[in-house]
Amino acid sequence: MVAGNLRLYVVIAAVALYAGALAAPAIIFKPDARSNPKHGECGFAVKDNVSCEAFRFGGSGSIVCQLSEFNKPGKTYVDKGKILDYCKDWDLPVADSYYGYQVLPMGILGIFLGMFAWFANPLMLAAGLLSAFGKRVVAMILSVSSVALGLQSYALDAVPFNEGSMKADNLNFVDHLGPGFYLWMGSLVVLAVYCFLKKRDAEALGD
Repeated sequence: MVAGNLRLYVVIAAVALYAGALAAPAIIFKPDARSNPKHGECGFAVKDNVSCEAFRFGGSGSIVCQLSEFNKPGKTYVDKGKILDYCKDWDLPVADSYYGYQVLPMGILGIFLGMFAWFANPLMLAAGLLSAFGKRVVAMILSVSSVALGLQSYALDAVPFNEGSMKADNLNFVDHLGPGFYLWMGSLVVLAVYCFLKKRDAEALGD
């Protein structure tokens, strides 16, 4: 009974750690102007020879900007001064981050970077299920493999800003791994402990 309660507490702890990992920053990037929230909105609009028929100012809607030489008589254009005031520091480098809930659905794309750490998730899920259904040795092997695979995250040095290119001018370079990563690794380790506890209990019962 005591062993059963211990395993339950271990599972609850693992789930709590995993939930915390989803809600915390997992990857912290080095400051980059392209991470500035105003970069995409202002990059073209602030040029001296550009006029805008429509501009978002951080809200929703569209941005319609063109070279001033193509301005049409009778058209109304957004006050350039207002755009410049809003876009102040638009090219200032900003340190971006990915939270765990962002990494979870997109992590599988890491295979294109030679990163397979995301697969620690299904591997550990399989380990937990196999352990629960009595396949304890296989579960132990998979759980340890899952932890080892998760550690490959330390080799991640950059993530593309978009899928258009893997060249250096399109890379967002990693500064360090955030608390979300360590909470995630903690959940993997705790689930591995669960698999080992199941094995120990089975041996104690002579299974």
